[in-house]
Amino acid sequence: MTTRSLALLGLALLAPASAALGQHRYDFNNLMGSDTHPYTLLDGQDNWTEQTFRAANRCGVTATLSHDGTQSLRFQEVGPGYGCDASRINDANWSYPAFAGTEPRAYFQADVQVGYWGGSFGLAHDTNLDGTIRGAQAGERGVRFNIGTQANVQLQLINAAGMSTVVPLSTTGGISGGNWVRVRVVMDLAANGGTGLGQVEVLNITRGWTAFTPVPGLSAVPLALNPTASDASNPTLWDAVWLHFEGATYGLDNIEIGEDLARALPYGTGCGNPAVGLRGVDRPVIGTTASAEVYEIPAGSPAGFLFLGVVQFDPGIDLSPIGMVGCSLYLQSIGAIAFAPSGPTALTSLSIPPLPALAGGDLFLQSAVIAPGANTLGVLATNGLRWTIDLR
Repeated sequence: MTTRSLALLGLALLAPASAALGQHRYDFNNLMGSDTHPYTLLDGQDNWTEQTFRAANRCGVTATLSHDGTQSLRFQEVGPGYGCDASRINDANWSYPAFAGTEPRAYFQADVQVGYWGGSFGLAHDTNLDGTIRGAQAGERGVRFNIGTQANVQLQLINAAGMSTVVPLSTTGGISGGNWVRVRVVMDLAANGGTGLGQVEVLNITRGWTAFTPVPGLSAVPLALNPTASDASNPTLWDAVWLHFEGATYGLDNIEIGEDLARALPYGTGCGNPAVGLRGVDRPVIGTTASAEVYEIPAGSPAGFLFLGVVQFDPGIDLSPIGMVGCSLYLQSIGAIAFAPSGPTALTSLSIPPLPALAGGDLFLQSAVIAPGANTLGVLATNGLRWTIDLR
């Protein structure tokens, strides 16, 4: 493992960002739960309200059935049309700050155990002030996602007007029923004259992913926001969370809402067979140490390099003319860190200086490994990795 200060690599040139909204997390760990069916009733706990459709057993709280061994939500009935709505209005016990409507990287996310008929989660506004959010109440649901293995569900980003953009789960890198998946919706609330654009990113917890991956087909999706409206199409009014489970086997845990601050997103593709890759391990937060991992390193590789830059090439520059067929260059390098692989993966860590001026800046990373016989030059290159550096 190698550690270097980003300050030595010219990051002081990165542009400052505005003050951060922060991130606010709700993990259900303070709720009463039981692992015996029927689970402990959610309705009435910590300002949660719940309504069940066509089902005797309600949406419940388990004690240890989350992927992390803690409390989580679970619906307890099987069958089409069997469902539950649940919502929680912000209160003094827990809330997320109001959005200004100008945030370029607002987001919400939740961990979902994927079922069949559809599981939804999103942000909402209690338009009629009755203390609940329900799917049947017009104008109360804002932007949300829906996920399920049923053919007509798959993975959806649903905008504030209720229009769905749908992509097959087969495009998500292996999400299947029963998987715990962290689904994140990233929103530029100011884009399109304030009507907003969104994208969906996923992290498959069950399969051990360590970084979010953007979902093809769910980027730059119009969000149909209306910053002058008096309902949930106006993001400055969002003051609640809402979820819906259709049929059993769905779970939900670890809600998080705020600005999309420090993040690590891959772009492009690596080369080789299998392709060598680069992924983020930690979020690049100012004043901490963050790591990136090279994986699928060919056996016998004697050395590798992690290149750093502040200029991104996307799409990449074809490296076939120098003997690296199928490989691309994804950044303009300002420095490199050498490492010696000891197996199929190698971790490189970088200490990020405690300089607030770095907030909102981007650093681009790409690795190359010596791989004799892999191509004419004997070098393979990874995909690129974009670090957005921030305060938290």
